[in-house]
Amino acid sequence: MLGRKGNYAMASKELLEKMEIFFDDEINEYLGEHGGAAEVVDVEGDELIIRLLGECRGCLSMNQTVNGVILKKVKAVFPFVKTVTVTDDVSPEVYEMASKLFTSGHY
Repeated sequence: MLGRKGNYAMASKELLEKMEIFFDDEINEYLGEHGGAAEVVDVEGDELIIRLLGECRGCLSMNQTVNGVILKKVKAVFPFVKTVTVTDDVSPEVYEMASKLFTSGHY
């Protein structure tokens, strides 16, 4: 599901760190071969919320990648995850960088 925005009720810091390590080691190695990446945004119950980066963001094969690759790999290690949702908001780092650029007048 795309288009999800807003503040998320944060999962435990420990769980998010484990998922981030898993994504770095398992998911992003695969996605990097295609010029993309994914990052964990949050976990709400049995839903994992991710952000796609690089070439994966807006790719025509995005749904197949999310449901056919990412979900299967995630469920093998984190069996409580039933769905993966892609948020289309920008990362806080990109937002901050853009904000500084536009407020400095040097764009």
